[in-house]
Amino acid sequence: MMNQSNPFRHLAVAGFACLMAASCSDVTDDSITLPDGKYPMTFTASVDGLAAPNPASRATTDVNGQTSWQENDPVAISMDGGANHKVYKISDAGTGAMLPDGEANTLYWQKSDETKTLAAWHPVSCTIGSNTGSGEVSITDQRSGFGTLENILHAPARDYTYSNGGSVAFTFRHALAKVKVALKKGDGIEESDLSNAIVTFTGYTAGTLGYGGMTDSEGMTGSEGSNGDISPKAETPAGGGAATYTALVIPQQMKGKKFIKVTIGTGGAARDYYYTPTGNNDANLEAGKQYNYTITVKKTGLEVTVTGNGVSWTDESITGTSDTNVTYQITTPTTGVTIEKTEDAATLADNGGGSYTLSGGNTVSITNNYGARIGIKGLYKVNEDGTYILKSDLLIEYSLANAQVGDFYCKTPDGTTGYLIPGEASPTEAQLKACIGIVYSTDVNRIGTAAKKVLTDKRITPHGLVMALTDASDGCRWGDNGKDENSGGSEGTPFKANTDNLMKMYNNVDGYGETQWIIKTYGSGGNTALQNTYTAFYHAGRYGTTESSTEKYVAPANTTGWFIPSMGQWWDILSNLGGVNLKDKETSDETYTYIPDAATNAKDKLNEALSKISDAKEFALDTYFWSSSEYNGACYVGFNYYGYLNLNYNGKGSSYLRVRCSFAF
Repeated sequence: MMNQSNPFRHLAVAGFACLMAASCSDVTDDSITLPDGKYPMTFTASVDGLAAPNPASRATTDVNGQTSWQENDPVAISMDGGANHKVYKISDAGTGAMLPDGEANTLYWQKSDETKTLAAWHPVSCTIGSNTGSGEVSITDQRSGFGTLENILHAPARDYTYSNGGSVAFTFRHALAKVKVALKKGDGIEESDLSNAIVTFTGYTAGTLGYGGMTDSEGMTGSEGSNGDISPKAETPAGGGAATYTALVIPQQMKGKKFIKVTIGTGGAARDYYYTPTGNNDANLEAGKQYNYTITVKKTGLEVTVTGNGVSWTDESITGTSDTNVTYQITTPTTGVTIEKTEDAATLADNGGGSYTLSGGNTVSITNNYGARIGIKGLYKVNEDGTYILKSDLLIEYSLANAQVGDFYCKTPDGTTGYLIPGEASPTEAQLKACIGIVYSTDVNRIGTAAKKVLTDKRITPHGLVMALTDASDGCRWGDNGKDENSGGSEGTPFKANTDNLMKMYNNVDGYGETQWIIKTYGSGGNTALQNTYTAFYHAGRYGTTESSTEKYVAPANTTGWFIPSMGQWWDILSNLGGVNLKDKETSDETYTYIPDAATNAKDKLNEALSKISDAKEFALDTYFWSSSEYNGACYVGFNYYGYLNLNYNGKGSSYLRVRCSFAF
């Protein structure tokens, strides 16, 4: 294996020189076809941008006096667009000779005028952050160094001909980009302000090495890959209150995206500065290239200087420039937040898509048109008149992370994005028209494994659960009487474990998984059982669609979509929104319970919130609701006519029970 602790400073490949001693005289003047298996390709290579006395010599060492290769280090070579590749291995660490890993991996020339398109990479198998196991490396924490990230190399595809004697000279480059940030104190900032500064980069955290180099987790550089935070290596602080931070990142275009975050201060006094590149070339990160930024923190704001970007990946230092007028980037939701300048001399440019640029001043007004929970990230001060004095770029976003039980869950006019209106507020009628549900839990442990996976697969951080405002059905069957669903299923699959006592009711939070299992099992392949027998799930699947005339309640894309809540999730509705104390039931092995007066109290409490929304359907006594949980009967919640709250079971064929849906966000 390669010495993974050492940076790649040089690459050299050579082999089969003795086989090439045969003269091209074997080819007649009237034929360009070469004998099969007689002319194997030979390869040499160097690494672009790294100084070396003799790039073709394996004996060359890096700046630390350490060599680059070990015997049997593998290199992948492909000439069919990456569909297949051959593996060559270093056979002599002293000379850099390389042999194919067996006859099946040998590449041959077929014609004397032949042109082949070849690409190569090392290691042969390399993934970043995709949980694939073998060959995987992490890019998120580089505080202690770069490790194997420095040793990821790629020779981009290009055409090679036989005319030079059959030898192919690869020019490898580092498959990642290098980003360096010099953090400096400016006017009005003390050394202590930067002493605990934290610098973080944002970008793709999952990728795959192959024919096209290192591409993001979607396989397309520049697509919406898996984004996350990257902690860089802190270099030795320079003089004059500056420190340098370096990280290796997957190639990508960061224009218009949060790229560099600088956190100043600690605890409640911490403030985040954000740098969002605005130019096409400010942060168009390419493989094998280095990108330098000097960030000066000043009393008047955050200044970012781009220096010498696009040079080959080296360890060149960063130098700052003189102070210039500060320009601020403000990023907001596309609807719901209005930004206006408050200084005559200032210029506020609306760049579209919620992006604004403020120059010639540093004060703006921020209007929250929806009354939504929003978060403002950046360094700023609020004046007595409510305007904001900017000291850095600002990121304004709908804050799902601050969700509280009782919040109204709303969606933007285009229906794509959800946001929250505080439950204690008095929303306007217009605001409430956008409401589709009420938050009943912010405990992510109560969301359920299947639902959390759906959200994380969408690159959405799970935050909580929402109850629908109306019923999906006034009366419907759960399923087949006496049938224990998935009784022969594997451990951990929906319905494998029966929900047959109160403790199991409380612990069952798999409403999404159970709902989807029924829908997929009985509603696919022409099966009509979903509509005819499992009608509760049929109606749940149609809630929020034109087919059921409930399209105004369609769940935004940043949710799981509607499902029937499990018994544990109904438990949370009753406890958190309904105010029912069920604590003593959480560990009970009783099969069911009837709690006096609890139905009346829960109904009244739930309706306090629902009554604010004109088209919401309030709860009433003598109504009963299916959960997704079962064994040979199905679990339900009942608001008994006499005020008893029922947590019990019923025959699955009963058709008087209702459906009230939920989704996770």
